[in-house]
Amino acid sequence: MNQPHRLANAGHVICLAAIFIGALCASTPAQAFWLLGFSTADTLPPGGLGAIAGTGGQYSSVGDPAKNSFTPFLPHAGFRLGLLDNLDIGYRLTQTPLPFSGVGPTLGSEIDLKYRLTPPDAAWQTAIVVGGAFAYLQIAGQTKTALSPGIDLVVSHALTPETALIGELRYVYTEIPTGPGGGPANYVHALGGDLGARFAITKTVSLVPEVGLFDLTGQIAGRRSNGIGAQYGAVLAFRVW
Repeated sequence: MNQPHRLANAGHVICLAAIFIGALCASTPAQAFWLLGFSTADTLPPGGLGAIAGTGGQYSSVGDPAKNSFTPFLPHAGFRLGLLDNLDIGYRLTQTPLPFSGVGPTLGSEIDLKYRLTPPDAAWQTAIVVGGAFAYLQIAGQTKTALSPGIDLVVSHALTPETALIGELRYVYTEIPTGPGGGPANYVHALGGDLGARFAITKTVSLVPEVGLFDLTGQIAGRRSNGIGAQYGAVLAFRVW
């Protein structure tokens, strides 16, 4: 494919991505943060488009005395678009760590940038992901919002052409400014890691399961709410082009 055709295709991809993001944002008014990444450290080539869809769950135990929260099924979907060599951008649905979602929205939207730090042919791939999520929900005249910036270090290693191991170290800060007492009284620092794998089903479709454990430090309505949180899930990853 010659360069003009590549540029034209990249332009079409960007236009489609902008329309897709707008449609997803319009259809998901309540937004905030998944802690699992469901991705290897590889990045898409410029103009490349991929997508994920699946489900998972999360559990948390926080406070003194501890209160347990568990949601077995949570939706998850998103897509990625290659921007430059070793750099792509992603959009996905996200979740606020339980039980902090009790004072704010639960389902969310995140946009992130992933930059690969290693050569494409390296046996071990490493990437850094920087992103942020925003949540907005209005029910019966009451507004709830949540903000979630975060950073993620991803390491992956291909065992075979069809199988790869994934490890992540992630930090996410979530603040819910509309909770009782405002943001200083409703926040959580989540720090932890997860392990997963990618299993190729076809040349363009893979299964990606992951599980992670995170330390939660924060407050709910001004009350100290430290503890642990765990998430698990599995998605189908599609390489569109």
